Amino acid sequence: MGLSQPATSNALARLRQMLEDPLFVRGGRGMEPTPFTERIVPEIREHLSGIASVLNDATTFDPANSRRTFRLSLSGLGEQVFLGPLAQRVFELAPQVRLENVSSPFQNLYRTLAARESELAIGLLELQEPQLRQCHLFDEDYRVIGPPGLSPQRTAAVDLSRERLVMAVPSLTYADDVEKVLSELGMAENVCMRIRNFGALPELLVTLGAFAIVPAYLGRRMSAAGQATLLDMILPRGRQKVQLVWHMNTMQDPGCIWLRKQITDLFQNPDIGEGALKTEPRRSAESLRIRPEQT
Repeated sequence: MGLSQPATSNALARLRQMLEDPLFVRGGRGMEPTPFTERIVPEIREHLSGIASVLNDATTFDPANSRRTFRLSLSGLGEQVFLGPLAQRVFELAPQVRLENVSSPFQNLYRTLAARESELAIGLLELQEPQLRQCHLFDEDYRVIGPPGLSPQRTAAVDLSRERLVMAVPSLTYADDVEKVLSELGMAENVCMRIRNFGALPELLVTLGAFAIVPAYLGRRMSAAGQATLLDMILPRGRQKVQLVWHMNTMQDPGCIWLRKQITDLFQNPDIGEGALKTEPRRSAESLRIRPEQT
């Protein structure tokens, strides 16, 4: 116990007085526990084990056995793009861990991270707060998608100025960028519908025969799943940085360090960002509108 006999005797005396029970009495085999002690010891051991586990988790993280809950801050677009692959990776390695998305408006994100209401955020984020740390995952741009199964001839002949456009507006930054480009190109009136998230896009593309402008990463995923046709058009808006952001109060947290590594392993990848886009042919900004004689 790491105590001398007098210190042990004094501690036992204090416990006897506090709990109003002898706790241990002399018997044929030396000091034996009283019935009261026998009742409380199992629960005390369980609580002490829990305390030890919490203190141990503060310095180590064991994915295979952890029951920790991690809170993320993802927009609706972030849920659509990142949550599926991340959940699959996390639950493979840490089957008892829990994930929660605590979506936070951009203007409240610093407070959310500082208060540890969320432990990290992913998105088109540029925050200058000195207490925040950022990791660049990949560069993103905006692509045009249409109904699945479009023929190469139909795809090559698309003139967006003559097509219906569905606008998903889950993120102010994303929506403002796309709206501005469409206005500059004289296509603002082509937007026939605005929706709050991307989940309805696959059905709307088919039923309306419409087109949409989405982040390139999402466009490639929808195309691979047979939900859309990815056109070789890119919006003239420049590349946007997709960032992983966290507060310095989680910098040394072993669990958060582990989770950030899973995210960078998954998404900080040339095949997701710049590398994949370089391999795809894309029309320039001017060719977003194709003259009839070219079709």
